[in-house]
Amino acid sequence: MGRILVVDDEPGIITLVRTVLKKEGHVVLGAASGEEALEMLKEEKPDLILLDIMMPRLDGWETLARIREQEHLRDVPVSMLTAKSLTPETVARPDIEQLIDYIQKPFTRQSLIEKVNLILSRLQRLSENEAAPGAGADSLFKEYTDIVKAEWLHESLLETLQQGLKGIDEPYEIEVAKEAIASEQLKLDELKKKRKEIEKRIREK
Repeated sequence: MGRILVVDDEPGIITLVRTVLKKEGHVVLGAASGEEALEMLKEEKPDLILLDIMMPRLDGWETLARIREQEHLRDVPVSMLTAKSLTPETVARPDIEQLIDYIQKPFTRQSLIEKVNLILSRLQRLSENEAAPGAGADSLFKEYTDIVKAEWLHESLLETLQQGLKGIDEPYEIEVAKEAIASEQLKLDELKKKRKEIEKRIREK
């Protein structure tokens, strides 16, 4: 089970997420702003941060940048949990690569549980592999870990863009969305190819 920090300026969202995930055995902490989250993170290092984008003063992207500026937090997994739709412009942001996932509201109880449990279980498996003798100091394994995490992210982004396409009616927006989907598919294919190449190199060592 995981220790999860939810950052959202809507108290009801924090309460909802805490109620849902607590029943799964997770410990859920809440922060009502980016500033409050950064203060909490001076003492806490959660297993996962669920971060809203649309917050006053310090929005989710700015909060993410501040988190990554701190050495001890650079490897903390962060997923957006936001009502802001995933758009081609959002996917094109360089800092989206700092995420482990992008979860859109509204979500169902079951979809949130499945997504959070999937993220944590995948991270646990990677952590166990990193703990294997010799793996921790192996730069090849570090490269493998980074590629696997990127692959997870782009799988989720691609799926979310494909779902969003169903709700678009305007021809120009459809074409833009299709281009973004094609670009994400290309990125995903490249990541899978790199992962398989590294897996081969690891087996040959």
